[in-house]
Amino acid sequence: MLEIRLFGAGQAAYGGSILTGFPRQQAHHLLCYLLLNCHQLQPREHLAAQFWGDESTPVSLKRLRNVLWQLRNLLEETGIQPAEYLVSEGGGLAFAPSSSYYLDVEVFETVVACYQYLGGQDLSPEQAARLGSVLDLYTGDLLSGLYLDWCLIERERLGLLYLTNLCKLISFHEMNGTYEHGLDLGRRALAVDDTRESVHRQMMRLFWLMGDRSAALMQYKRCAQILREALDVAPSEATTSLYRQLMKDQLPLAAVHPATGSQLPGQRVDEGTQLEVEQALRSLQRLRVMLREANAELRRIAQLLSAISADSKDAPSPPHRRSKDAA
Repeated sequence: MLEIRLFGAGQAAYGGSILTGFPRQQAHHLLCYLLLNCHQLQPREHLAAQFWGDESTPVSLKRLRNVLWQLRNLLEETGIQPAEYLVSEGGGLAFAPSSSYYLDVEVFETVVACYQYLGGQDLSPEQAARLGSVLDLYTGDLLSGLYLDWCLIERERLGLLYLTNLCKLISFHEMNGTYEHGLDLGRRALAVDDTRESVHRQMMRLFWLMGDRSAALMQYKRCAQILREALDVAPSEATTSLYRQLMKDQLPLAAVHPATGSQLPGQRVDEGTQLEVEQALRSLQRLRVMLREANAELRRIAQLLSAISADSKDAPSPPHRRSKDAA
């Protein structure tokens, strides 16, 4: 069976044999792109533009043919019949396997999608366990070390899914009184993005519910310091309001009743979390624009360098100066 892991540095194996060099070669990059768009036929012109957009269409299509030939050879060297996993028809190309395979990103997204409309307070213990298990597949950013445009966009999207579902599980543990588990997940989330205020608020509530008021207040101070140093901003009103409540030893409005596990009315959705998701999506849009502008600038610089190189070749050579002896 073909087993591919794209979280972290990436790894691929077939029948115990490792795909050598995965995912550093350009042929591997093409395979990764097809995997992330699994079962979707990709027009060759689209693939050529995605990888070699600064080249003319005939040149980019030729490059695609060469890389596809390399990919098929790499698969065959590992004992894989390319036709078992690669489909080429109607001018398109896709990863559409006829044999069994495992792809960590696909498993991750499939399970996450099952619970996308459930809040943490709505999860059953079995659902929470399944979601927690699949989040463990996220061993690092998607294909860390690879900085192609499409990879950066997918990395941002999957990272956001990971963080959002960590927050969902934290809410589950807050609801069910398993506060230590919630704090562990909070630390995992802050290890990825320590500026996420909703996680700091969740951890403040968890510490308070455990009876550790001092740790709850320290979490706020840590949040304020991180925001000041990283973004030069103060905590939001939602975070500051929670801090004031804790200072007065008041039960946070979004907390749960430890005995029954039931949530207090009117606080089913953390509005701060929703706002941060919307902000993250806007950041992703800005990233796409910046990448397009950067690519355009790189093409312009390459054209200028090419023109300068051509001018230098066409320039007449300086006349040969005769030495005094020769004179």
